[in-house]
This record gives sequence, structure tokens and C-alpha cells, in this order.
Amino acid sequence: MYPDFIGIGAQKAGTTWLSHNLQRHPEIWMPADRTGPLFEVHYFDEKMYEPTNVVPRLFGRLSGKRIVDRRWRRQVRARMRKHLGEFHKDDFLWDLRYYAGSPGDRWYASLFEPGRGKVVGEITPSYSMLDTEVVARVHEKMPRAKIIFMMRSPIERAWSQSVMHFGKNKKREMESLTDRELRRTLKKEGSRSRTDYLRTLENWGAFYPEEQIFVGFLEDIHFYPGELLRGAYEFLGVDKTFTPPGVGKKVHARSTGRMMLKAAIYLAQLYREELSRLSEHFGGYASFWLFCAERLAEDRPEEGYLPYPLWDSAIWQEWIEDAGQPDYQSGPLSAVRLA
Repeated sequence: MYPDFIGIGAQKAGTTWLSHNLQRHPEIWMPADRTGPLFEVHYFDEKMYEPTNVVPRLFGRLSGKRIVDRRWRRQVRARMRKHLGEFHKDDFLWDLRYYAGSPGDRWYASLFEPGRGKVVGEITPSYSMLDTEVVARVHEKMPRAKIIFMMRSPIERAWSQSVMHFGKNKKREMESLTDRELRRTLKKEGSRSRTDYLRTLENWGAFYPEEQIFVGFLEDIHFYPGELLRGAYEFLGVDKTFTPPGVGKKVHARSTGRMMLKAAIYLAQLYREELSRLSEHFGGYASFWLFCAERLAEDRPEEGYLPYPLWDSAIWQEWIEDAGQPDYQSGPLSAVRLA
């Protein structure tokens, strides 16, 4: 029972909000329990490569020092606390299968058995970085699956990822970094790969037709949350008139309310070429992303802060004075791209 849909990212582009609101639809089932958290399955980017023998696999998880090992231990502890506080047999058995089962295609399919009779899916933002060989394997197993990809201004996305990183380790504040340290943090390879939207769409589009790929924009979550959710529901073939309560509410947002100006200027320079290509492909919000980069490239002091997200900044007001308030833009790739 493979998923009917897969959310492939991008990280820090509204995927948690989308996952939260998709999971609340009565016709949709996703890996989550009664109280959360929402699960990222990580099969095609991580678990597919794990040892099938349970002993070395669990030993590696319990003693390993990799990020994935530490995350596994953190999640298992959190899940155990939940089960001790409020035990539900079905949730416990699902966790047992997920955390202790032997990863493989049959194992992956079994994770969605509880959703039989509904539209089932998962969202793992790291799938945006899969290469074509792995996407080919996904397509081999799920040729009719629908793909959902959320996008955000590369400047904002990279900044948000850095804020998340420093918020987790809590050892230093972003403001305490030297210029060299800040640039190295913002330029990390993982961050660049997660922001290469056109590469992601090219890799997945090599196997899935545009009608099977839904592209969403974070700005639509802010300005048109109901329209975006109805569009996603319609794309997945479920009742689009269902409206979960609090649809416009942020979910797990780590917004600091401001962005370091020197970080914004550096990111504008770093992503200038990608922003130009995105504007050519999508117009609309992507044109605003490019406009931001061009404004930030003008002479201005590098000390200080910008309002964040950037739709709260004076740059947004400058843009809409010329371009006008943008319309809702998200939808199937065939409908949103310009070139």
C-alpha cells in the first residue's frame, strides 16, 4: 500500500503547516498520532540504506554520533514519554514497526496500512534533494503518486534554516558570528541543495508529468491560506470544501521577526542567478524574490536588520506599488510555470 502522494519539501517553506492541515482532513491519512508530532518518514533519503539486520542497525542508532542517530534517539525518547503518559495500542504498534522494523519496500508500504480506505501520503522535505536514480525508484514503485513541492524565497529559506540550526544547539547567537562564520553558515552545501528548486523540479519532472506535481508558495500560506489548502485538497482528489479550524494559524514557526541585513545582502548575492531563473519560470512571487535581491544589492549599510518575513518589509511595499498585490499562484506545475 504505497502512498497516493508525497511531499518533497522544500525545508522551511511551509511543509509543516501543509502537513498539519492535510492530516486533519477526514479523507486523508498521514503518519501521525492523536497528538502529534507529524512524522517525516525519511525512507528514500535515509532508511533505504540502513542494514536490514536488526542488531547492527539498532546498535548504530543507539551509539552512533551522526545527526540521524541523534534524531532517532531523541524521537524514541519523546515517543516513549507519550506512550507512558497516554497509551494507545495502534500508535504504539506503528512506532514499533517504524523505529525497530527492517527497512525495505514492503516495510515502507506497511507504514500506510492504517490509512486503508483513505488517501494516504507522507511529507519528507529532504526528498527535494534526491538524485534522479532515487526518484526513478520512487516512480517505479508509485508511478501514479502525486507530488507536492513548496517553495519560498531562497533568501528567506536559507536564513530560516540557519535560525533553526542555531535555535537547536543554543550555543551561540547568530549576531555573535564573525562575518566569515556567518557566510560559511549561510553557504553550507546542504542549504544550497535544499534551495535549488529548479533542479528538484527537473529531477522529479523527468518521471512525473506536470499535472502530477503541485507547486505551492509560502506567500500563499500567508495571504491565501484557504485557497492554497482547497487547491491541495482538489489536487489530491478529496473534498475541497472541508475547512479545518485555524487554517491561517502558523505551525511550529521559528520566525525571529527580523533578519540581519548583512546576511540578507550576502544571500541576495549568493542566490542572484537562481532568483533570476526562478523569476523567468514562475513570475509572481518569484519576481518579488528577485526584486528583493536587486534592492539589497544597492548601496546600503550592512549593519542593522530587515523585517522578516520580507512581505513585512518596505521592499514588499515598493514592489506591490509597481506590480500590484499578487493573486493566488499555487497549483499544478502545468498551471503555474511561465517557461
